[in-house]
Amino acid sequence: MFFGRRKLTFDRTAKFNYELDTNERLKTALKNLSLRRGEMSKKRYLTELLALFNKEGFDLSLRELDMLLLLRKKTDQILLEQTNRQA
Repeated sequence: MFFGRRKLTFDRTAKFNYELDTNERLKTALKNLSLRRGEMSKKRYLTELLALFNKEGFDLSLRELDMLLLLRKKTDQILLEQTNRQA
């Protein structure tokens, strides 16, 4: 069942993080979606979240999106730890 499985490359991960940091349209859409989170099921929320990223040209599966978000969270944790050590 590994046919068609794409790897998350550094370039794709970097593009994802760059777009999250700089794409104002995406930021606004994500903020609006998060404000409606309480009104929808988890499945609908994830479907709409994935659709937002795919609308911006990412062509991600739910699994890839989950991995990218996890990598971003872990990177933020590492950077925060480094900042706290230097302070």
